[in-house]
Amino acid sequence: MQMWMKSAIIGLAVVAATGTVAGMAPGEAAADEVTVAPRELTTVLYNPFMGFAPPADQGPYRQPHKLVYAVVTWRELEPERGRYDFAGLERRFKLDEWGRQGVRVIFRFVADYATDKAHRDIPDWLYEEIGRDGIQYDEEVGKGFSPNYSNETFIQRHKEAIAALGARYDKDPRVAFIALGSLGHWGEWHTYSNDTMNIPFPPMATSDRYVKHYLEAFPTKRLLMRRPYPIAGGHGIGLYNDMFGSPGATADFVDWFENGYLSLLAGDVRLPGMPDFWKQAPSGGEFANAGQVRSYVQNGRVNEVLQMVERSHVSWLGPSSPAGLEVNAAEQANMDKLLKRMGYRLRVAELSYPESAVTGGEVPVSLKMRNDGVASFYYDWPLEVALVSGQGETVASERVTGLAQTWLPGETASHVVVRLPSRLPEGLYSLRLALVDPDTGRPGVEFAMEGKQADGRYELGSLQVRMPGALERLRAWLAGLGKSLT
Repeated sequence: MQMWMKSAIIGLAVVAATGTVAGMAPGEAAADEVTVAPRELTTVLYNPFMGFAPPADQGPYRQPHKLVYAVVTWRELEPERGRYDFAGLERRFKLDEWGRQGVRVIFRFVADYATDKAHRDIPDWLYEEIGRDGIQYDEEVGKGFSPNYSNETFIQRHKEAIAALGARYDKDPRVAFIALGSLGHWGEWHTYSNDTMNIPFPPMATSDRYVKHYLEAFPTKRLLMRRPYPIAGGHGIGLYNDMFGSPGATADFVDWFENGYLSLLAGDVRLPGMPDFWKQAPSGGEFANAGQVRSYVQNGRVNEVLQMVERSHVSWLGPSSPAGLEVNAAEQANMDKLLKRMGYRLRVAELSYPESAVTGGEVPVSLKMRNDGVASFYYDWPLEVALVSGQGETVASERVTGLAQTWLPGETASHVVVRLPSRLPEGLYSLRLALVDPDTGRPGVEFAMEGKQADGRYELGSLQVRMPGALERLRAWLAGLGKSLT
């Protein structure tokens, strides 16, 4: 580049920086900043991936909910080898009906679900193929058949079944989470033993193979395990507690993941804790003693249960839950208290942005996001900041990923830059915000604040858009010139 041209560009850059041009007054003042603090709401919010998760094959339920729970036995999934009855499964658990209501399902796949009747939960063809390798039991836990989980044929067929489930549901928006069952009674990762009978549970090296089947089959869904094995911590897997609400059992569960524990089931080894698992994967479970579930929302117990919610960082509870109960006013108030604390509870504590902007320019938006829940939002849904005209037309918007999952309990700073079209007419536009469901392309989460509009977005303020002045046009020209020269 010739020296005179470099000098000219340097001079113009100085002019643009100082705001002084011959025949022009000193530079135009930057737009004043607007700060908004939306009013907080205190009502219960029924949002995706959190709350009560009653049985999917029943309902409707008295309490609003956004989750249901489906326990799928191997016998019903694969009645013949290689033939998966997805149609029958989806009819029984009403996936389409729930999907139309915006309710997502949590799946648990089981090979042994103890009941009060003698039976097997694996298909007959598999029972014969593994050489009937297992134990038919009639014990305190109930009646059923516990297969030999170390049987190599059983392990291989399990891999095939989980792969089929993943191919069907890993990218299905109707599915929220996958609870790793597969092993033990009710898929709870334990087997019964007493003085006269010992039902074997596989060592950790073998159970890890089952976990890997899920990791391979469900790369996009959040997974949960019953026990905090090292493979869970190493792969960002969540945890579920099927004895939630029982003081002793819940205290043990919390101690497991906070501090680690000696596990006889894993092979008499000391397992490390995973105290921060809930920051990247959900904590769930179900209320213990389903026949006593009303007691958990009564005055004598609710505060204790609330402390368990907070200590466990619980997002959801089911299928045993109070969702179907007819409750009195006090019980409803206590239930609402639990629901307002479970999972995430998001709002904008403060929003800052310039009072005005020029067409073709940028609008930097700074957010102080507040999460008043006990857990995170576990999927990377985009945050949208949009400008909307007085006629309701969206004239500019930015959708930014990688933010929602960072909003842990407390306050988190986030930033979004909205780029304005170069031919945007001057005028006053409303600034709106939404967390967008990527499967529908529409706002998918309710915030705990006022300002919700008919389109599901939240109006947070207004922005004046104007045509650029002389100095701003010069700066834009210089920016373009610099790009062309480089």
